[in-house]
Amino acid sequence: MDMCLGAVIRDRRKAMKLTQEDLAEFSGLSVNFISRIERTGDQNISIKKIDTIAQSLNMDTPSLIAAAYGKVDISNYKLKGDDIFIQKIVNELRKLSTFRAEKVCKAILSLVREINEPTRFN
Repeated sequence: MDMCLGAVIRDRRKAMKLTQEDLAEFSGLSVNFISRIERTGDQNISIKKIDTIAQSLNMDTPSLIAAAYGKVDISNYKLKGDDIFIQKIVNELRKLSTFRAEKVCKAILSLVREINEPTRFN
């Protein structure tokens, strides 16, 4: 049975426990746009927007499109990084220049390593 693109997007979003607002934030698209795609199955969407949505759903674009045509079952598609806070950090990093994103990543990595170090004063 063929599914429409909107249904696939909705199902994947829900599987990741994301709201339409979360997906809109991650993709840089409006909540109204996400809602319209999911609700009406409107297929008038650019490949660039499909790619943005696929990335936001931790998928590759061909798999998302193939699922819409019933060629791929994504119900068991690995949900990697489905923690919403990690997704929010990644989304914010995508908005930065490469230089700034690297700087922030190095700071986060340093902080995480410091937190994971055994306390020296035990």
